[in-house]
Amino acid sequence: MRRFFTFIFFCLGRANVILSNADLNNVAYAKSVTLSSEYNTDRTYPGSKAVNGLLSDFAHTAHEKTPWLRIDLGANYQIHEIEVFARSDCCGNQLHDLDVRVGHTINHLRLCGHFTGYTTVGGRIPVWCPQNTTGRYVQIQIVVGTSNVLSPAEVLVWGVHVN
Repeated sequence: MRRFFTFIFFCLGRANVILSNADLNNVAYAKSVTLSSEYNTDRTYPGSKAVNGLLSDFAHTAHEKTPWLRIDLGANYQIHEIEVFARSDCCGNQLHDLDVRVGHTINHLRLCGHFTGYTTVGGRIPVWCPQNTTGRYVQIQIVVGTSNVLSPAEVLVWGVHVN
């Protein structure tokens, strides 16, 4: 759990609240994950490994142009930040040029943020969503290249439940 405090900036007599005093939780932990493809047929690297709280294992897609991982949060959440962690054993270059999208349905996902370039072995990619971003689904997708695999060690989605 992360705790954020209220910051107020005064400009020409107007106050803007940047963050509210809210407890953010990793709302992706142990949720259902779908991969665009599977690395092998024995389910050695299922999507569930990306939301199990461990950095020592990972999910893995097959080689394809734009592989993706989608998390079903099970309910609507206001999303503050999404963190994607690269594998710690090798292959940091497999996590690159990501679009991170959030939406209420899988057919209506809006861009939350983009990461350009490659990460490092064990690296962390933080993506902060625009204010008031809400949704049930979070999707991470490689959008550059012709033959890619997506193999994140962990995906954390920091948010609060909304009705």
